[in-house]
Amino acid sequence: MTDDLRALAGIVHCISGVVLRDGQMASLRSALARVDPQLTPAELIRDPDPTQLELLVDEVVIKETFFLRHYEELEGIDWPGKAARAAAAGRPLRIWSAGCSTGEEVYTLAVLAAEALGDDHPPIDVLGTDLSAPALAFAERGLYGTRSMRLVDRERRRRWFVAGGERLRVGEELRVLVRFARHNMVHDPFPPEGEAPFDLIVCRNVLIYFDGPTVASVTAGLRTALAPGARLLLGTVDRLGSPPPVAVARAPRLHADRAAPRLPVPGRQAATRRLHPGSSASEPPVEAAQAAFDAGSRALGAGDAPAAVHALRRALYLDPRRAVVALQLARAHEALDHTEAARRGYRRALRLVDEAPESRPGLYDGVAAGDVATACRARLAGLSEPDAVGSRR
Repeated sequence: MTDDLRALAGIVHCISGVVLRDGQMASLRSALARVDPQLTPAELIRDPDPTQLELLVDEVVIKETFFLRHYEELEGIDWPGKAARAAAAGRPLRIWSAGCSTGEEVYTLAVLAAEALGDDHPPIDVLGTDLSAPALAFAERGLYGTRSMRLVDRERRRRWFVAGGERLRVGEELRVLVRFARHNMVHDPFPPEGEAPFDLIVCRNVLIYFDGPTVASVTAGLRTALAPGARLLLGTVDRLGSPPPVAVARAPRLHADRAAPRLPVPGRQAATRRLHPGSSASEPPVEAAQAAFDAGSRALGAGDAPAAVHALRRALYLDPRRAVVALQLARAHEALDHTEAARRGYRRALRLVDEAPESRPGLYDGVAAGDVATACRARLAGLSEPDAVGSRR
C-alpha cells in the first residue's frame, strides 16, 4: 500500500507540481477516500481516470484563503503609477492572480485597485487562474461566508457586496472587473494562452507546494509574463517556505562584516546589553545582527549557502531571539543538504515564535510570526524522516 501511495504521489507531482513527502502519505490516503471511498491507489494507478486524478489533486492542496489576507504584503502596490503607465500604453491595468484558489484574492485586488484609483468604473482587468476547476467554479459564483469575509469592514461590505442569504455575494460593479480561467503553472505557457503581459502578477502561498526545480521554473515563467516595469509579488510564506536555492559551486564568499552597508532599522533602539565579540561600540549588536542577516539572506538568494550559513550564524549569535534569522539559517543548511541541522533550525524558529511575541520591533524583520511558523512547518514537511535513506529529497 505504501509503495502504491508513493507511486500515486508521483502522479500527483507530475500533474500539478505538488510534492507529497513520505510523512504525507496518510493525508494522501485520506484525500483519495474523499474522492471515492472504494477506490484504492493501485486501481487509480492501473486505470488513471482524469476526473478522479483532478479531484485528488484538488483534495491534497489546502485552500486556506480569505479577503485581504496578508494585507501588509499588498500595501506597497503603487496602483496610480501602474494605472498611469497602462493608460499611456492605451490599455487597462492588467493584473494576474496566479493560483487564485476560490477567488478571494482576485476580488481583493480589484477592490484595492478601484479604491486607490477613486473610480467607480476603473480601467482594470483582473485575471484569476487556478488548476482546480471546482475552486474556479466557486470563485465564479462569488458567494462568501463569514470566514472568508472576516477582515472586510462594514463599509466595504456595503460598497462591494450584496446580501445572499447567510452569505455575501460579490456585487456587479466588482464582478465586471474580474474574470477567471484555468491554468496549470507547471505545464501551461506563460502568460496564459491568449493573454498579454501583465502590470502586476500576484502569486502567494502556492510555491510552498513545489520542489526546488519547479519553484525555479514557475518563477521564471511568471517573470516572462510581466510587462516592462511590472512587478511580481510573491507571498512571504512562498519566499521563506519554499525550498532554498541550490548551492552554487565555488560561488564567491560573501562575509557579513563586509557585505552590506549597515542600514538603519526604523523603530529599533540601541541595544543596552553587553557587546558580543565581533561588534564594536560604534555598531550596536542589533545593528550588527541586521547587517549579518541582510548579507546572509543575499548570499542564500545567490546560491552561496556556505557564506549564508557563516553570516546567519553570526546574526543569530548577536540577536538570538529573532525567529526569521533562525528560519533563514535553517534554509541555508538545507541548501547544503545538512538535513539534521536544517531540521533543528526550523524547530528552533518555531520555539522562538512561541516564546517571543511580535511586540518587539524588528523581531521578525517585517514578517508575521504566523508566516514564520507556516514556513517552518512547510520545510519540515519537505524534509525526509531521520531514518530515510539518501538525501533530503
